[in-house]
Amino acid sequence: MDTVLIVVVIIVLGGLALTGLLLGSLSSSRSLDQRSSTRTQMSRIVAAQRQDRKSVVDPSAVRDVYRSAEEAKVDKVQTSELTLEKRLKYAQWKMPPPVYRLCQVTISLVMCYLVSLKFNQILTAISLLSGPLFMSWLLNRFMDRRFKAFDTDYSPFLLSVVSLLKTGMNPIQALETAATELEPGSLIKSEVHLMLERLRYGVPEEKSIGAFGEDIYHPEIELFVQALLLSRRVGGNLSDTLERLSKQVRKRQFFREAAISAVGMQRGSIWFILVIMVVMELYLYFVFPETIMDSVKDDIGWQVWQFGFIVILLGLYWIRQVTKIRV
Repeated sequence: MDTVLIVVVIIVLGGLALTGLLLGSLSSSRSLDQRSSTRTQMSRIVAAQRQDRKSVVDPSAVRDVYRSAEEAKVDKVQTSELTLEKRLKYAQWKMPPPVYRLCQVTISLVMCYLVSLKFNQILTAISLLSGPLFMSWLLNRFMDRRFKAFDTDYSPFLLSVVSLLKTGMNPIQALETAATELEPGSLIKSEVHLMLERLRYGVPEEKSIGAFGEDIYHPEIELFVQALLLSRRVGGNLSDTLERLSKQVRKRQFFREAAISAVGMQRGSIWFILVIMVVMELYLYFVFPETIMDSVKDDIGWQVWQFGFIVILLGLYWIRQVTKIRV
């Protein structure tokens, strides 16, 4: 009877997962339709503005431009949200979001079946979270690895660019020279070379510079890109701006490392307590094995063991959420 119930639960969860995938694909198609309609409306604005430039200053033409702008108003879409598509891009995972969701569902169902063979219904239900938690942890690991590879060389790279700008070089030459001084496997070096290659192939300057570090999740990249674009467009002292940016990057690195050290002590203490508990259980098993084996074989004792596992898992998850550090 328990096996039939478990099979029914797995089938229902699989149906819910497939329904979620279908709803996700429908929402993505709607967002694409919204983007295409937004582009069409913006092209109407540009066409009206160009027509207004060709003609003599006419109040009726100006009213037409404002009327077109009013008609093209759309709801502002939040672009700063870290969606799944952006996370996959930052981690350099070449897979669409439905495949990622399918991996989550598959891992959850497999773990649910394996846990149901020995443990109770509560742990079986908790095992359904294994797929989302594991895939999210793995995705965050890949994102953090690229973030650290970029952040390690970012501040020295900015200081090198500042010193080269003060010698009289233009920004593009300074970027190229500073990038050549980095190590061969540097992520900043590859990004600068990609930007310069786009410029050589005739890609517009704003698009070439704007695409710098677009697949890296780092908060200071946008500031660097905007400072470089503004200096190329209106001029100004770029070296002072980049020098202040490098100081900000170093301060953020210092505070981030201090926070990670403080949090690491708390997490380390939790793992130390868990190790002591495991050592004590092993000691009891070797000294008085009947205590451990009889409690496992007994129904009530096995339920107490499983309740302890649940409390430990919830405690680990709670500690990780409390000590989570955002970039």
